[in-house]
Amino acid sequence: MVSRDSRRERNQELFRLGNERPRDVVENQVPEESLVPFLCECADDYCVERVSVTLEEWEAVASDPKNFLMLAGHQRSDGEQVVASLLHYEIARKPE
Repeated sequence: MVSRDSRRERNQELFRLGNERPRDVVENQVPEESLVPFLCECADDYCVERVSVTLEEWEAVASDPKNFLMLAGHQRSDGEQVVASLLHYEIARKPE
């Protein structure tokens, strides 16, 4: 049986994979300063919210596989800590 925490972590990984495809599609098609809607990478199984950030911002978060981009206040997996926040979104980091 899969634990709730491991299911949440798997969901976050799936959201990350889901965000890589749109990034690839718009990468050379939008101005650098344009906001692009990405999936919230929180631990909520049913979250369908979007986080609009620039490609550069998303890539900075995604460059570290332990970091996840999510709307401020959204559910985190056990042990995750908010390491940065900006207006409407947070960056949560998985424990080492």
